[in-house]
Amino acid sequence: MIPERLASLAAYAGDWLHPDGPCGPYPFSPSIPAPAHNAVYVVCGWSGRILYVGSTTIGVGTRFMQHLNDRPKTLDWATVYVVPLTDDVPVGEVRRIEGRIGLAAGPARSKVLPRVMSRR
Repeated sequence: MIPERLASLAAYAGDWLHPDGPCGPYPFSPSIPAPAHNAVYVVCGWSGRILYVGSTTIGVGTRFMQHLNDRPKTLDWATVYVVPLTDDVPVGEVRRIEGRIGLAAGPARSKVLPRVMSRR
């Protein structure tokens, strides 16, 4: 992913984007040095194709440890990009940002993405 595309995806976070901004690429691993517990992450395969978009409110490393319990799913996860969010972002907003980034990125394997509109 080129830096401009990552910046474009990170723009969906709006004012919730962490001051450090988006980061990556990193090799897929629980030891990603993400600056925030709240984040949306974009996972690419060995070819560079976006495979998965997810989010976390428990930290990227902790969430990736959970993903590693499903080895067939993560076997070809090669590279990760992180869009860190501020600490005060509500969980519902984390999920909406994930949905917006996922809709824009078009991941090959994310089966369900969160709603992008808030309920009224």
